[in-house]
Amino acid sequence: MAAVFLLLNDNPPAMLAAMTTLRLPIATQQAVMRCLRHYLALANAYLKVDYPEPKVSYQQRGTTAGTAHLSVWEIRLNSVLLIENGQQFIDEVVPHELAHLLVYKQFGRVAPHGQQWQWMMESVLGVSASRTHAFDVMSVQGKTFAYRCDCQTHALTVRRHNKIARKESEYRCRKCRQLLKPDIN
Repeated sequence: MAAVFLLLNDNPPAMLAAMTTLRLPIATQQAVMRCLRHYLALANAYLKVDYPEPKVSYQQRGTTAGTAHLSVWEIRLNSVLLIENGQQFIDEVVPHELAHLLVYKQFGRVAPHGQQWQWMMESVLGVSASRTHAFDVMSVQGKTFAYRCDCQTHALTVRRHNKIARKESEYRCRKCRQLLKPDIN
């Protein structure tokens, strides 16, 4: 039986984001696992432990590249960003999320990107300790709402916009510290 896809436009990233279930090529999954096993072996040798391989799933959504679920020893990766960014995604995100799991096993609950995590990234895994990714997220970014402060325009997510509308939250600019107001232009 032939698969039928609704093509929204000729933009492959937009088409990837529009598909409800994204089938990840086996070669990509194998590259993720090779990277994971490489860094896990480095950590096990350095720490003189034998931590098992964490479960890896590709269910992360939105603009987040990956998350580490500490208590269930699982890494969740964003399949759309993985396909769009390939090896760079694997090289940056897999050790980043693995480091969170390893820190949890070694030190318990600590600051997510604190000293222990930075040490794990740089000294144990030999990778630069970067907190955030710089991948293009246009294909996975949802609707945003324009808000202004004294120095710039901000794009707030639907969730943050709704919290402001319900008077549950206020948001301030990190630069000028002014309260964000809807941009009515």
